[in-house]
Amino acid sequence: MVGRPRKNDDRRKLGRKPGPVVWKQIEEVLADELMAGRYPPGSKLPTEPELMARFSVGRHTLRQTMAGLEAKGLVRIEQGRGTFVHDEIVHYRISERTRFSQNLLDQQRDPANRVVSTREILPPDAVRDALKLSAGEMVTQIDVDSFANDVIIAAADVYFPAARFPNVASVYAELGSTTKTYEKYGIGDYVRLSTRISSRPPTEDEARRLLQPVSRSLLITRKTDVDLSGSPISYSETRWCADRVELTVENYHNRAPFR
Repeated sequence: MVGRPRKNDDRRKLGRKPGPVVWKQIEEVLADELMAGRYPPGSKLPTEPELMARFSVGRHTLRQTMAGLEAKGLVRIEQGRGTFVHDEIVHYRISERTRFSQNLLDQQRDPANRVVSTREILPPDAVRDALKLSAGEMVTQIDVDSFANDVIIAAADVYFPAARFPNVASVYAELGSTTKTYEKYGIGDYVRLSTRISSRPPTEDEARRLLQPVSRSLLITRKTDVDLSGSPISYSETRWCADRVELTVENYHNRAPFR
């Protein structure tokens, strides 16, 4: 591993040119170090005060530098946690038999889901239509954050028909898996009926939840799962971090016949 450069070395590299070019010079130095592997993927960069002292610059200049590195895809800035070297992007496959945990395990990633909140509600029209519910039927909404190697990659609102899945919020919180939750209710197999994909900027709340800047877009998936008789069993809307996840839609060749 390359030793930490002395302050004088850093000043000599930058040339200490006045004006806005300084942040760009610091960006070039750090980009060279990142490309050379000085900081491993997923590791945290030195803190703001440490970097400010190293390059003898103020917070505003350093934040311009970090924004430039993030725009190049070299780092990710997580609000409240710091700046991290970008990991290899998660390639998330979407097919009729998409399984979150298996998707990540296939890429040597550690999957995890964390329940943020739950409630029983009358569903919005889009949810009621997707689940083919009658007027007045309730759903259980579970808000879930999803992680790969302890890095948040998505936030989802998942809706289950309350009558078919009594006490589902507690079951899901205990098992932390949609597939295992279905199994608990006697559904051994299921398929994804449809997936719609779009994109948009995050709200401020979504950006805080996903630890990303408001300027970074989200990928949105809306999907419906059905059992093998074709009955809808859940609907979800998931917001994915577009700089951490690539969605790949696979061909649907092996559709399970509905009975």
